[in-house]
Amino acid sequence: MKRVILSALAISSIAFAGKNVAPVAVPPVSVPSVAPAAISSNGVALKVGTLGVGVDIEHMYNQKFGMRLNVNGFKLNKTKTYDEIKYKAKLKLLSAGLLADYHPWGSMFRVSGGVYYNNNKITGTARPTGTVTYGGRTYNVGEIGRIDAKIDFKKVAPYLGIGWSSTESSGWHFTTDIGVMYVGKPRVNLKAHANDPTIQNDLDSRTADEEAKVYKDVKKYKWWPVISIGIERKF
Repeated sequence: MKRVILSALAISSIAFAGKNVAPVAVPPVSVPSVAPAAISSNGVALKVGTLGVGVDIEHMYNQKFGMRLNVNGFKLNKTKTYDEIKYKAKLKLLSAGLLADYHPWGSMFRVSGGVYYNNNKITGTARPTGTVTYGGRTYNVGEIGRIDAKIDFKKVAPYLGIGWSSTESSGWHFTTDIGVMYVGKPRVNLKAHANDPTIQNDLDSRTADEEAKVYKDVKKYKWWPVISIGIERKF
Protein backbone atom coordinates (compact mmCIF):
# COMPACT_ATOMS: atom_id res chain seq x y z
CA MET A 1 0.00 0.00 0.00
CA LYS A 2 2.81 2.40 0.88
CA ARG A 3 4.50 1.64 -2.42
CA VAL A 4 1.32 2.54 -4.28
CA ILE A 5 0.99 5.91 -2.49
CA LEU A 6 4.66 6.82 -3.05
CA SER A 7 4.36 5.90 -6.71
CA ALA A 8 1.27 8.08 -7.07
CA LEU A 9 3.07 11.03 -5.48
CA ALA A 10 6.07 10.61 -7.75
CA ILE A 11 3.85 10.47 -10.85
CA SER A 12 2.01 13.62 -9.74
CA SER A 13 5.29 15.48 -9.24
CA ILE A 14 6.50 14.55 -12.70
CA ALA A 15 3.19 15.61 -14.20
CA PHE A 16 3.23 19.03 -12.61
CA ALA A 17 6.90 19.56 -13.49
CA GLY A 18 6.00 19.49 -17.14
CA LYS A 19 3.31 22.15 -16.90
CA ASN A 20 3.42 25.92 -16.45
CA VAL A 21 1.84 26.64 -13.10
CA ALA A 22 0.46 30.17 -12.70
CA PRO A 23 1.92 32.01 -9.68
CA VAL A 24 -0.44 32.61 -6.81
CA ALA A 25 -0.88 36.30 -6.00
CA VAL A 26 -0.20 37.06 -2.35
CA PRO A 27 -2.04 40.13 -1.08
CA PRO A 28 0.28 42.77 0.46
CA VAL A 29 0.40 42.87 4.20
CA SER A 30 0.25 46.37 5.66
CA VAL A 31 2.43 47.01 8.69
CA PRO A 32 1.08 49.79 10.92
CA SER A 33 3.54 52.68 11.29
CA VAL A 34 4.54 53.68 14.77
CA ALA A 35 4.92 57.45 15.35
CA PRO A 36 8.01 58.46 17.30
CA ALA A 37 7.31 59.24 20.91
CA ALA A 38 7.23 62.91 21.86
CA ILE A 39 10.37 63.87 23.76
CA SER A 40 9.78 66.47 26.45
CA SER A 41 12.63 68.12 28.31
CA ASN A 42 13.55 70.98 30.63
CA GLY A 43 16.50 73.32 30.51
CA VAL A 44 18.26 76.14 32.34
CA ALA A 45 20.55 78.55 30.47
CA LEU A 46 22.92 81.31 31.54
CA LYS A 47 23.22 84.08 28.93
CA VAL A 48 24.77 87.48 28.30
CA GLY A 49 23.68 90.06 25.75
CA THR A 50 22.05 93.41 25.03
CA LEU A 51 19.47 92.88 27.79
CA GLY A 52 22.21 92.23 30.35
CA VAL A 53 23.06 89.01 32.15
CA GLY A 54 20.13 86.63 31.89
CA VAL A 55 18.69 83.25 32.79
CA ASP A 56 16.37 81.07 30.69
CA ILE A 57 14.06 78.49 32.26
CA GLU A 58 12.76 76.31 29.42
CA HIS A 59 10.26 73.51 28.92
CA MET A 60 10.07 71.65 25.60
CA TYR A 61 6.78 69.82 25.06
CA ASN A 62 8.30 67.90 22.15
CA GLN A 63 11.05 68.48 19.59
CA LYS A 64 9.18 71.37 17.94
CA PHE A 65 7.33 73.36 20.60
CA GLY A 66 8.54 74.91 23.85
CA MET A 67 8.09 77.78 26.31
CA ARG A 68 10.68 79.93 28.09
CA LEU A 69 10.84 82.34 30.98
CA ASN A 70 13.70 84.79 30.41
CA VAL A 71 14.92 87.20 33.14
CA ASN A 72 17.71 89.77 32.64
CA GLY A 73 19.44 92.54 34.56
CA PHE A 74 22.50 94.78 34.50
CA LYS A 75 23.79 98.21 35.63
CA LEU A 76 26.29 100.51 33.96
CA ASN A 77 27.52 104.00 34.87
CA LYS A 78 28.45 106.34 32.03
CA THR A 79 28.83 110.03 31.24
CA LYS A 80 26.38 111.22 28.58
CA THR A 81 25.73 114.66 27.07
CA TYR A 82 22.22 115.85 26.11
CA ASP A 83 21.65 119.34 24.71
CA GLU A 84 25.19 120.39 25.75
CA ILE A 85 24.57 119.37 29.38
CA LYS A 86 26.84 116.61 30.70
CA TYR A 87 25.08 114.01 32.85
CA LYS A 88 26.48 111.24 35.00
CA ALA A 89 24.15 108.59 33.67
CA LYS A 90 23.18 105.18 35.00
CA LEU A 91 21.89 102.51 32.64
CA LYS A 92 19.65 100.10 34.53
CA LEU A 93 18.51 96.99 32.66
CA LEU A 94 15.72 94.87 34.08
CA SER A 95 13.38 92.74 31.99
CA ALA A 96 11.40 89.51 32.17
CA GLY A 97 9.84 87.78 29.18
CA LEU A 98 7.53 84.86 28.47
CA LEU A 99 8.43 83.36 25.09
CA ALA A 100 7.05 80.62 22.83
CA ASP A 101 9.59 78.71 20.72
CA TYR A 102 8.93 76.82 17.48
CA HIS A 103 11.57 74.54 15.92
CA PRO A 104 10.11 74.02 12.41
CA TRP A 105 12.40 71.10 11.51
CA GLY A 106 12.90 69.69 14.97
CA SER A 107 16.51 70.92 14.85
CA MET A 108 18.37 73.65 16.74
CA PHE A 109 16.94 76.53 14.69
CA ARG A 110 13.91 78.18 16.28
CA VAL A 111 11.50 81.07 15.80
CA SER A 112 10.45 82.85 19.00
CA GLY A 113 7.74 85.29 19.94
CA GLY A 114 6.38 86.66 23.17
CA VAL A 115 6.09 89.63 25.49
CA TYR A 116 8.44 91.30 27.98
CA TYR A 117 8.00 93.30 31.13
CA ASN A 118 10.44 96.09 30.30
CA ASN A 119 11.93 98.17 33.11
CA ASN A 120 15.03 99.28 31.21
CA LYS A 121 15.82 102.94 31.89
CA ILE A 122 18.49 105.61 32.01
CA THR A 123 18.78 107.99 34.95
CA GLY A 124 21.26 110.81 35.29
CA THR A 125 22.32 113.81 37.34
CA ALA A 126 24.05 116.93 36.13
CA ARG A 127 25.71 119.49 38.41
CA PRO A 128 26.62 122.48 36.23
CA THR A 129 30.04 124.00 36.97
CA GLY A 130 29.72 126.83 34.45
CA THR A 131 27.07 128.68 32.50
CA VAL A 132 24.38 126.35 31.19
CA THR A 133 21.50 126.74 28.75
CA TYR A 134 18.29 125.16 29.96
CA GLY A 135 15.01 125.47 28.09
CA GLY A 136 16.37 128.20 25.85
CA ARG A 137 17.74 130.45 28.61
CA THR A 138 21.35 130.69 29.77
CA TYR A 139 21.93 130.51 33.51
CA ASN A 140 25.05 131.67 35.32
CA VAL A 141 27.34 129.60 37.51
CA GLY A 142 25.67 128.70 40.79
CA GLU A 143 22.08 129.44 39.76
CA ILE A 144 21.28 125.78 39.01
CA GLY A 145 22.40 123.29 41.61
CA ARG A 146 21.32 120.03 40.01
CA ILE A 147 19.40 118.64 37.04
CA ASP A 148 17.86 115.16 37.34
CA ALA A 149 16.95 113.20 34.23
CA LYS A 150 15.17 109.93 33.50
CA ILE A 151 14.48 108.19 30.20
CA ASP A 152 12.33 105.08 30.23
CA PHE A 153 10.04 103.11 27.91
CA LYS A 154 6.79 101.16 27.69
CA LYS A 155 6.51 98.53 30.42
CA VAL A 156 4.95 95.95 28.07
CA ALA A 157 7.07 95.18 25.02
CA PRO A 158 6.34 92.54 22.34
CA TYR A 159 9.27 90.47 21.06
CA LEU A 160 10.02 88.57 17.84
CA GLY A 161 13.23 86.80 16.93
CA ILE A 162 15.10 83.71 15.85
CA GLY A 163 17.69 81.60 17.61
CA TRP A 164 19.45 78.30 18.03
CA SER A 165 18.99 75.86 20.89
CA SER A 166 19.19 72.10 21.28
CA THR A 167 16.04 69.95 21.20
CA GLU A 168 17.79 67.09 22.95
CA SER A 169 16.66 65.98 26.39
CA SER A 170 20.01 66.01 28.20
CA GLY A 171 23.54 67.41 28.22
CA TRP A 172 25.22 70.81 27.83
CA HIS A 173 24.44 72.89 24.76
CA PHE A 174 25.07 76.25 23.09
CA THR A 175 22.14 78.70 22.81
CA THR A 176 21.68 82.09 21.18
CA ASP A 177 18.95 84.60 20.30
CA ILE A 178 18.72 87.36 17.70
CA GLY A 179 15.63 89.52 17.70
CA VAL A 180 14.02 92.83 18.50
CA MET A 181 11.79 94.19 21.27
CA TYR A 182 9.40 97.05 20.54
CA VAL A 183 9.72 99.46 23.47
CA GLY A 184 7.79 102.38 21.98
CA LYS A 185 8.61 106.08 22.15
CA PRO A 186 11.09 106.99 24.91
CA ARG A 187 9.68 109.01 27.79
CA VAL A 188 11.85 111.91 28.99
CA ASN A 189 11.49 113.46 32.43
CA LEU A 190 13.68 116.32 33.70
CA LYS A 191 13.77 118.28 36.94
CA ALA A 192 16.06 121.25 37.54
CA HIS A 193 16.80 122.33 41.12
CA ALA A 194 17.73 126.00 41.62
CA ASN A 195 20.20 127.21 44.22
CA ASP A 196 18.34 130.51 44.14
CA PRO A 197 14.66 129.89 45.09
CA THR A 198 13.56 132.99 43.20
CA ILE A 199 14.29 131.34 39.83
CA GLN A 200 12.75 127.92 40.57
CA ASN A 201 9.44 128.80 38.93
CA ASP A 202 11.31 130.02 35.86
CA LEU A 203 13.21 126.73 35.64
CA ASP A 204 10.01 124.71 35.98
CA SER A 205 8.37 126.67 33.17
CA ARG A 206 11.27 125.85 30.85
CA THR A 207 11.44 122.13 31.65
CA ALA A 208 9.00 121.11 28.90
CA ASP A 209 11.14 122.87 26.26
CA GLU A 210 14.28 121.16 27.54
CA GLU A 211 12.55 117.76 27.59
CA ALA A 212 11.52 118.28 23.96
CA LYS A 213 15.15 118.93 22.98
CA VAL A 214 16.35 115.77 24.73
CA TYR A 215 13.51 113.79 23.16
CA LYS A 216 14.75 114.75 19.68
CA ASP A 217 18.04 113.03 20.51
CA VAL A 218 16.45 109.77 21.66
CA LYS A 219 13.11 109.48 19.81
CA LYS A 220 14.50 107.06 17.21
CA TYR A 221 15.16 104.39 19.83
CA LYS A 222 11.78 102.63 19.61
CA TRP A 223 13.23 99.18 18.94
CA TRP A 224 15.57 97.45 21.37
CA PRO A 225 17.91 94.95 19.68
CA VAL A 226 18.09 91.63 21.48
CA ILE A 227 21.27 89.62 20.93
CA SER A 228 22.40 87.03 23.43
CA ILE A 229 24.66 84.02 23.70
CA GLY A 230 24.92 81.42 26.42
CA ILE A 231 25.19 77.84 27.57
CA GLU A 232 22.30 75.58 28.54
CA ARG A 233 21.90 72.45 30.64
CA LYS A 234 19.10 70.12 29.45
CA PHE A 235 17.55 67.47 31.64
